[in-house]
Amino acid sequence: MTTTLLLCETCGQDAAAPSAARKGELFAAEVEGLLQAQLEAGAPPLTIKRTRCLMACQRHCTAVLQAPGKIAYVLGDFAPEREAAEALLDYTRKYQKSDTGQVPFRTWPAGIKGKFVARIPPLS
Repeated sequence: MTTTLLLCETCGQDAAAPSAARKGELFAAEVEGLLQAQLEAGAPPLTIKRTRCLMACQRHCTAVLQAPGKIAYVLGDFAPEREAAEALLDYTRKYQKSDTGQVPFRTWPAGIKGKFVARIPPLS
């Protein structure tokens, strides 16, 4: 079953420096870099896609985690830093192992707590 992590690359624009890299773009690059290292180490496949906007601008560095037949999650308020990317990928790996997409709270990485924006039931 393919798990997809959709990352907004346009959120988090700095009004003072509109031509600077956006926070979402920086966060996506962090996640992609960490994923590449994990895949080289033999981690299970994970599809990462970038999107132009998830309309969660108040909670920039936003991601959608989804897989067929599982609950999908929208997460946001991440800092464009390695620690946040590590927390998201750690949670994603736990999500992949779950039959329903639910991950027991006690196993959540600290960096994921408080980041949930929405939970979407399986559409199938």
